[in-house]
Amino acid sequence: MKHLKILSLALILTTTFSCNKDDSDDQQEDIDQLVENFVTPNLIASLQQLGFNFNDGDEQPDISGTFQYSTHIMQATNVENDAAIGTAFATNTFTFSNLNPENRTFSFSGMDSSGSSFGNATDTFYSGTGNDFSAYVKFTVTSGSETAIALLAVSGTISEDGILNAQDAVLMLDNMGNPTGSFIENGKGRLFEDGDGTAERL
Repeated sequence: MKHLKILSLALILTTTFSCNKDDSDDQQEDIDQLVENFVTPNLIASLQQLGFNFNDGDEQPDISGTFQYSTHIMQATNVENDAAIGTAFATNTFTFSNLNPENRTFSFSGMDSSGSSFGNATDTFYSGTGNDFSAYVKFTVTSGSETAIALLAVSGTISEDGILNAQDAVLMLDNMGNPTGSFIENGKGRLFEDGDGTAERL
């Protein structure tokens, strides 16, 4: 099985957007378009295939904080010859900070249990409805001299205890031709959930 040589979690991220369009709701249509522009239609299709829960809406809940996925279970994959569904991957910690509700952006850092960083976040977007939210991060990853761009998609319900119904998906956005075969194919990736359903707030 090919491993993404970024973090021990071996995620590649992307986000897919699933929406219920209402012609009378211009604001929701605008959000739908913003998500599609950020994630790309191809990655949205991949996320939908993996079963990602889209909570996009014309609200920006306060998702600031540090959250730990203490048991990180793979729920779906479209990577050929991948690990079995139900495989436990490394603990991951996500930090959302410097939220800008007007622009729907934030700062992000991610780290696994070995202390490995997810990479350099280059672009972000988030939205939601009530306490339900979806957040998307584009980041660069390296393997030797090769560089790629991946997408992380996170969804759930923000609470005082953490992120309820916590999901995250990592997909490959652009493997830059993958000349050495270090990365998985574009549009491929994995969907994860916290084992007990809640990514605890630290």
